[in-house]
Amino acid sequence: MGALQELKDYVREINELHSAIALCAWDQRTHMPEKGAEARSKVLGRLERLAFERVVSDRMGGLLAAAEREGASTEVDQALLRVWKRDHTRNRAVPPDLYQQFVETTSRAETVWEKAKATSDFALFRPHLAEVVDLVREIAKLVGYKESPYDALVDEYEPGMTTSALRALLGSLRRELVAFLKELARGTPPHELPAGTFPLAAQRQLCREALEWIGYDFAGGRLDDTVHPFTIEVGVGDVRVTNRYQEDDPFPGLFGALHEGGHALYGQGVDPQLAWTGLAGGASFGIHESQSRFWENQIGRSRAFWRYSHPHLVRHFPALARTKPDDIWRHVNRAQPSLIRVEADEVTYNLHICLRFELEVDLIEGRLTVDELPARWDQAMADYLGVTPPDDAHGVLQDVHWSGGMFGYFPSYTLGNLYGAQITETAEREIPRFWGRVQAGELAPIRDWLREKVHRHGRVYLPDELVRRVTGSGLSAEPFLRYVRTKYSEVYGL
Repeated sequence: MGALQELKDYVREINELHSAIALCAWDQRTHMPEKGAEARSKVLGRLERLAFERVVSDRMGGLLAAAEREGASTEVDQALLRVWKRDHTRNRAVPPDLYQQFVETTSRAETVWEKAKATSDFALFRPHLAEVVDLVREIAKLVGYKESPYDALVDEYEPGMTTSALRALLGSLRRELVAFLKELARGTPPHELPAGTFPLAAQRQLCREALEWIGYDFAGGRLDDTVHPFTIEVGVGDVRVTNRYQEDDPFPGLFGALHEGGHALYGQGVDPQLAWTGLAGGASFGIHESQSRFWENQIGRSRAFWRYSHPHLVRHFPALARTKPDDIWRHVNRAQPSLIRVEADEVTYNLHICLRFELEVDLIEGRLTVDELPARWDQAMADYLGVTPPDDAHGVLQDVHWSGGMFGYFPSYTLGNLYGAQITETAEREIPRFWGRVQAGELAPIRDWLREKVHRHGRVYLPDELVRRVTGSGLSAEPFLRYVRTKYSEVYGL
């Protein structure tokens, strides 16, 4: 057996462990009883440690070296060597005991976060978050960085991205969007829709139908309720979607389903030959977010989509029977400051990311303490968006990410918005009758185009290389700015 095949067999063991970890994590956030939390954190910690020890082992180092000497002739094999060498080098810097402590701490913290959010009690969550932040700082120091410890964290989610590059990108984007918001204030805002109660059972059914429209394969997945929506790849042929709903508003649930469905299509569309190699994930978290934002926003908030889906909406919710497709289109594209990131419009959404990015950097670099976080959050919301959270549940406790130690993840959402708009401009040029197909509900050709251009490649290409292959140029904010200016100027009659 050659060295490369030995490496692939060893990598498969690691990915099979990750499959068990994913199943435990999915159950923890959907169906696990409350009293199972402590035992589950121990089991997850043990499984994560077993996988982690294999990634950083001397055997992995030896297999990588031998495989490099043997040589890799295909793009897939070259990518496999690149990805696992990076993961081996990065993770080898973190002792297994520390990593297991991190996994157990974040598992407990997430369970406490759910209780703290439900009761709007930051004090309950504070000591757990402080422990997570200390561990993340220690891990960043061990991994190493050139300028900021935050560089070591963001690079995990977006290889090659730096804190200084994000400061420049988000800073310029913020200036452009704040100025555009002032322009929109001179326009005519959409009319309010009739208030009502929208039964959760009907919402779940509509969301299931919407996932079917975009091509989500329920034979290879499922839809469940959770506190904070997520998509998880349990294994080959098993990519699961979760969602949440509001009884007084059917749209957050629908857009949540489209968002998570976009992630799931990526997982379901990866080339089967990448199974168990570690290359079946997205090129980066930003690229993965581009796919969720594409279906949620570029498609789901388009006029063409609502001309198709309006009759289905009315069928489930007769209270909206007197509305027209354009009424819904304008309503779901209302631009106004809001408290909750996941429900923010496309103009203000990135301001929520700017806020989190700046707080994260200050926490990790030591300029902000966990005790000071709620007050700083509230002040930043007032400064950026002109609104102040009434309580912690609508403020500092609204996101699950920090309980999981996912510092460096939030910028992926903005990067996803930018990648998504850039990919959409290309798709509009290359897919005949692009918007006509959307209006007719013929979304399969669009899904298939994305599968060919983006999904099937998994992690074979780095994000910058992938976006250049798809669009012909590197990442740019201009397609996104063109997109929001064009659509929202029309919505507001400018």
